[in-house]
Amino acid sequence: MKIIGIITLIVVGFFVLYGLGILMGLITVPFHSASNIVNTKHDVIDKTVNANNAIYNYEWFKQQSEDIVANLKKITNAKASLADFELSAGVRAGWTFEDKTEDARLRSIVLGLQNQQEQMVADYNARAKMANRNIFLNGIVPDFYDVNTMVGGMKLGGQNE
Repeated sequence: MKIIGIITLIVVGFFVLYGLGILMGLITVPFHSASNIVNTKHDVIDKTVNANNAIYNYEWFKQQSEDIVANLKKITNAKASLADFELSAGVRAGWTFEDKTEDARLRSIVLGLQNQQEQMVADYNARAKMANRNIFLNGIVPDFYDVNTMVGGMKLGGQNE
């Protein structure tokens, strides 16, 4: 009987200790939550404000800014090519199948470049609005691009207006 009593006492003691552990866990939840909030803020600061991240973000904004300007020049060139073709081809009523195909190809190029430009501007502006990235905008690169002026001066509509 003595062994059964000891085993019962050990089992009951285990459940009591287990219950106390759960109770202590419940009591410490608010402190754990507060600690995680502080640690998360420290982690964000450590990952955001460091030399590698600063250099990466500065270079990304600088590269994207130059790409936007270069793509705008491509749009201008594509529009000029389309206008030159239409001028040299004459009245549309007299166009051959090949002329119409070339016109459609040139228009597709212009449209593709404009769509690419709108996406590049949207990406740039989205990153510029992010709290962990906009601290790297320092006047050397533009804060935001206006999509209406950066896509060949066209009014496109959509979310980037």
